[in-house]
Amino acid sequence: QQVRTNFSHIGCQSQLLKICLDKMPPKPSGKGGKKKLTKAEKEKLKKEEAERKAAEEEEARQAAAAEEDARKEKEKAEATEIRRLENEERRRRKAQLQELYNIIDNNKNILLSRAEDRRKNAKWARYMRCDGSPDPTIPGEINAYMNLWRDRETGNDIHSVLSDGKLSLSLIDELKFLLKDTPADELTEQQRERYTKTIQDLDKLLQMKMDRSSHELLLQATELSNSETSNLQSTIGNEIATLCMWGNLSKNPRIKSHEFEEMGFTFELPKILTLSDCAMRILFLNYDHFSMYCKTFYPRKKEKIVEEPVEEEVVEEVKEEEVKEEAPAEDEPDLNRENTEDLMASLYQDPNKEEEEPKEEEVKEEVEELEEEFEEIKTPEPVEWEDFDGDEDMVDLRAWSPIGPIFQFNLLQMPPQPKVIKNWTITQNVEPELVPMPYLCDTVNPEILAAKAREEEEGERDNKKDEGKEKREERPPIAVNLILPKKIYFCEEPQVARWDAEEKCWRLDGFTDISFSEENRTFSFKTAYFGTMTLLQDLHINMPFQSWELRPHGTNHAVLSIIAAIIEVEIDIKEDQCCLIKPDDRPELDWLVGKWMAPQQLKQKMIASGMNIFPNEDSSKYVRIQNKNPITMHRIYEQVALTASAMAYSWSKWNAQIDDFHKVIIQGAEMLEDEPLLEEDWSMFMITSKRTMKLKMTEFDDNFSEEVAENTNFHADLYHMAQEIASEEAKQRITNTSYEFTDCVQQLMFATKLLSYS
Repeated sequence: QQVRTNFSHIGCQSQLLKICLDKMPPKPSGKGGKKKLTKAEKEKLKKEEAERKAAEEEEARQAAAAEEDARKEKEKAEATEIRRLENEERRRRKAQLQELYNIIDNNKNILLSRAEDRRKNAKWARYMRCDGSPDPTIPGEINAYMNLWRDRETGNDIHSVLSDGKLSLSLIDELKFLLKDTPADELTEQQRERYTKTIQDLDKLLQMKMDRSSHELLLQATELSNSETSNLQSTIGNEIATLCMWGNLSKNPRIKSHEFEEMGFTFELPKILTLSDCAMRILFLNYDHFSMYCKTFYPRKKEKIVEEPVEEEVVEEVKEEEVKEEAPAEDEPDLNRENTEDLMASLYQDPNKEEEEPKEEEVKEEVEELEEEFEEIKTPEPVEWEDFDGDEDMVDLRAWSPIGPIFQFNLLQMPPQPKVIKNWTITQNVEPELVPMPYLCDTVNPEILAAKAREEEEGERDNKKDEGKEKREERPPIAVNLILPKKIYFCEEPQVARWDAEEKCWRLDGFTDISFSEENRTFSFKTAYFGTMTLLQDLHINMPFQSWELRPHGTNHAVLSIIAAIIEVEIDIKEDQCCLIKPDDRPELDWLVGKWMAPQQLKQKMIASGMNIFPNEDSSKYVRIQNKNPITMHRIYEQVALTASAMAYSWSKWNAQIDDFHKVIIQGAEMLEDEPLLEEDWSMFMITSKRTMKLKMTEFDDNFSEEVAENTNFHADLYHMAQEIASEEAKQRITNTSYEFTDCVQQLMFATKLLSYS
């Protein structure tokens, strides 16, 4: 400071001298003026001017040096403060995350323990069961059961088969549940393969028995014939299947339309079939054992191609290293400069390290004392899914799903009927199996299609010949009309598909004149094929969601509302149970609304009813979603569930508009009373993998801003942010939240994937 003062004094003297020289009067001309300066005086003036300039330059250098020292001191202080704040935030984040994970791990351990106890109890109960049903996990028992049922010659009537079929379906469901519920480390690959094969064997055996019982019924066609039409028309069923059988005994060409009123199914026969010994079987199945054989039933991940390292590249790298070793003097400055820039960017490098070695050691000590980052789960690489490689008529079961009962619509050959002669009943013995009747529809007959193509090219037709041909060989498509099931909500017109047994897939071709009446709940079409058929609905018709909201209604009680693309859904959540409460104005859903059940059970029933709001793991192929960090979203779902007894959460438009992989935006508010929240009650939260902050902006601002709200702190997670803004009563509710309720909310959040699909 003293040096700076001296130089300032010298500078003032120099400035004063300059001013005096500038104000001196001009040198008078003529003989009366002053005499010229001598050479010595000129040299003296030049010397003084040089000294003045040197003094000014020295003063400027000293001022710049002082300014640089001040800047370095400031940067050092800022770096120290930033390190201190970062260290403090790391400690706080580490403590908060440790507290959060302790809560989550404790809940998980309790749930895992309960699940293990449940599996043990179920296994013991299965072992102690004395109802005669086999254990499907024991090969000896299940094989004996299937062999006995297959070889049994009695009990093949439809009533007995439907009754036995209930047991077979329960065994199939039991095996499917074990495959899904048993942890991977408790079930070997051999066991999984054996369970899967048992499911397939039971499925084939059940179908064989259904066919056998249908044949038995046809053998009794004369005895069971309708008195009005003189044809066989019978409907028999239970909760697993319903058999509708029609047999042409009268051969009356005037009766073309036939209706099974109990099932709301009507079909029309062409004239050529009304005069033949044919029968129609319509078997409605309340289970789907076909789709699982289709290759598009399961999601297919793309296999990553691992490229082997090329030796030439390795050699080149070695050569480059040798070159670098030969010229270290040229490379070292660049490397040092890059390292220095990196350290300066992270604010860990002391700017005075080259000048003051002791301070460098102190800085190094401070850096070493920085808290270690909390160990984070690495963000997984995005999964790529195989594209659908079928033709345009093949159904992609990752995008479409059978809905409603599957029905087998079969054209059969009527077996020989018993004849009564006096006191004798003569029956022709035939193989106990159904015999399909061939029927090649004109619309798919290659010969007729080729003939029509030739006629169109030639532009000539023989009308008489065509008319005669139509009378003899006309085989039009079969008209079908059905009333849609009463327990299924169709959001849009469904599609009809048929099962291709050779390709093992559902197909859309062969159907014409499709008509759908939402008001009358009827669906009609014409088909060129007989066989297994079903109705299909778009799996993602209700995605993406428009908005969602989770509102607490007390401790361990909340309501989840989702406004989907077409429907609006509300799910009530209490403890470990949940129930559908909206939509409550659809008669098709009366059987489901208000029924309490576990989350997974509710999911299955909602999908079966036509209300699919649960994305699959590969649904991002078919729906435009918000591409967010999956680890961050997983944690948000967990923390929303932990605080759902006191905090309301809602969708935010900014979550999609900022389009940032690492940032998730949601709204939150404390809610202790069962009353609607006002706009000003909601807060905006921005959540990343590192921290959670409350933003100053609101949902209705015109522009997005990351400015943090006043008097709020950064937190490691949403759970502790909620704790900061919550009242004492709200904190008490959060503390008293049960792990059953937390798990129930968490399962629904994971199942709906609200942050991605809204």
